[in-house]
Amino acid sequence: MLKGSSEVGKLKVGMASHIGQVRAVNEDSIGWKGTLLVLADGMGGHQAGEVASALVVEKMLALDTTVPDFKTALTSTLNLANQALLNYANEHRECKGMGTTVVVVQVEADQIKVAHIGDSRAYLWRAGQCIQLTCDHSLVAELVRSGGITEEEAKNHPQRNVLTRALGTAGPVEPEYREFPVKAGDRLLLCSDGLTVMLSNTEIGEILGAGATPQEVADRLVAVANDRGGIDNISAIVAFL
Repeated sequence: MLKGSSEVGKLKVGMASHIGQVRAVNEDSIGWKGTLLVLADGMGGHQAGEVASALVVEKMLALDTTVPDFKTALTSTLNLANQALLNYANEHRECKGMGTTVVVVQVEADQIKVAHIGDSRAYLWRAGQCIQLTCDHSLVAELVRSGGITEEEAKNHPQRNVLTRALGTAGPVEPEYREFPVKAGDRLLLCSDGLTVMLSNTEIGEILGAGATPQEVADRLVAVANDRGGIDNISAIVAFL
């Protein structure tokens, strides 16, 4: 199990990642640098998913967060990371078809900037309320949004792992990007779907609001998902503002 904590200025961060109960390799990668938080959930055989997620997290943590146009710099860096995935797969045939999700959060004095591709999520907890900041880029999520299936049906849908957007595809990539106001006392969570498939948003909010430290919360989230069966890799980055 990977874990770690840090305090940067007024931002306290904790993180945890576990292989789960049934996977042979942990294909999740997580990291932070200053006020930039990044999580990626890789996919592909022969440990290709592990390579893909680690490569993307490394590239994203090199992003210059001080530039005037953060969104443009972010999108450019994501496209560089995407091309790096394609190049690596071309050079290593056993990694052909590898890809990864990514969710990125930049914390600033009065707002957070959130970008994602795929079904890894970001949440904001404030004064007892937990809000999902991202919308999954997946087939079942689109079916739910269109009214084709219910939330309950989505949980066991045979195509629940089919993504509609991911890194590792040819051509330019465009993240979904949003900005949100923040307040002192807010708590943030970035997580892979190994967590959200095992816990409801209500349960996530309860744990996110109950812990005394971000590391305690990250550990608790991963432990509960594992106790429920841990059918996938489980990763969480928790930040207290």
